[in-house]
Amino acid sequence: MKARNWLWVLAIVLVGCYPTVNHRGFNPEEVKFDKIQVDVSTQETVQDTLGSPSTTSLFPVEGKKWTNWYYVYRKTETTSFFMPKVVDQLVVKITLDDQGIVRGLEQQKGIQGEKIKASSERTPTTGYESSVMRDVFGNFGKYSLDPKKNDK
Repeated sequence: MKARNWLWVLAIVLVGCYPTVNHRGFNPEEVKFDKIQVDVSTQETVQDTLGSPSTTSLFPVEGKKWTNWYYVYRKTETTSFFMPKVVDQLVVKITLDDQGIVRGLEQQKGIQGEKIKASSERTPTTGYESSVMRDVFGNFGKYSLDPKKNDK
């Protein structure tokens, strides 16, 4: 191969190894968090500043009918065919009372946080109980070769 062709091959290989950067969620560089003040700002102010939350909590906070709004930003890099790697992350938690007033504002920067483990407990259910015999013999007599009988 000529030297020129080797340069093209080398360029293609190097371009394929260049990481692809993805941004998900709100843009923290454009948001001015000082506009949101605890005990002053309202739900509307938060939505005007940050937009709709990434997710909300459905559980009471501190035994009251307060809710938490979560805004999540994540920056990932993917190189070639490898799995994406989280490079930066910011989670903003805003606590709203039942009147829609901001009662708390927390920011968690970085990739720390709790690892949530799935529970091994099972919820008992009632109704159909399966067994090998029922699964094997359960359909006998339900179907017929006569198409008129199957229309019931």
